[in-house]
Amino acid sequence: MLIHEALARSRQHEAEREARQYRRARSLTAGRRWARLAAWAQRRAQAERERAAAG
Repeated sequence: MLIHEALARSRQHEAEREARQYRRARSLTAGRRWARLAAWAQRRAQAERERAAAG
């Protein structure tokens, strides 16, 4: 029985480690996506300000 418990515990730890790695990757990807969106919005706002200033 101890071998089965150790195997189950090992699998549980591996699953938790993979879940942490997946969450970290998703968080990093989301951060990059928001950074790109913010940069796009900033460029668009700047273009609109220049267009308004031109007349």
